[in-house]
Amino acid sequence: MARKGGWSALLQRFFHWLYHEGSWAYDGVAAVVSGGRWVNWGMRVLDVLARPGGRVLEIGPGPGHLLQAMVGRGLCPVGLDLSFAMARRARRRTGFAVPVAQGRAQALPFPDGIFDAAVTTFPAPFILEPTTWREVARVLRPGGRFVALIGAWPAGSASTHRRLWGLYRRIARSGETLPREEMFRRLAGSAGLEVQEWLARDGPWHLWGVIAFRG
Repeated sequence: MARKGGWSALLQRFFHWLYHEGSWAYDGVAAVVSGGRWVNWGMRVLDVLARPGGRVLEIGPGPGHLLQAMVGRGLCPVGLDLSFAMARRARRRTGFAVPVAQGRAQALPFPDGIFDAAVTTFPAPFILEPTTWREVARVLRPGGRFVALIGAWPAGSASTHRRLWGLYRRIARSGETLPREEMFRRLAGSAGLEVQEWLARDGPWHLWGVIAFRG
């Protein structure tokens, strides 16, 4: 039987492949693991984003479903993805109408205070790095918000979510043992942001995340 560390390493390699050379398979894999609800889950952040006309940074837009939806809501989105393949897919989905830069969440290539909001859905381990939070705080305008949809689990199965969260931390190689709420409170606080828990439902699924505010 494979050790826990072995499984984590295998998953890391799989996710790297999926986000880069295997990006063509991303939508299919996401649909399978979510029972076809993956895109719907991401759309729930539209309920708590900026008002129409607001400029929104999406970190890790993947194939660009949310970028496309934000345009439909009257927002002015900008995408940033580490993967060149994913950035290309997002540009194609939006008809090249949305700027999508290639770069790291820990070194955002944007001026200070330029965005009304930032968002990430089911993010890679960059979300557990303090530098990410400081960079997001830097590019937000006073009063701006950072919406992070972190996870989903079936209703009535909190133990499943705890196991998934533990697996996520192992994949991220995070040695942090704090409860998830306290962990994100510390990350946000280190960047001068105030954070609150965000809960939503999609059919039989619970969605969990946080909303951080600047100022």
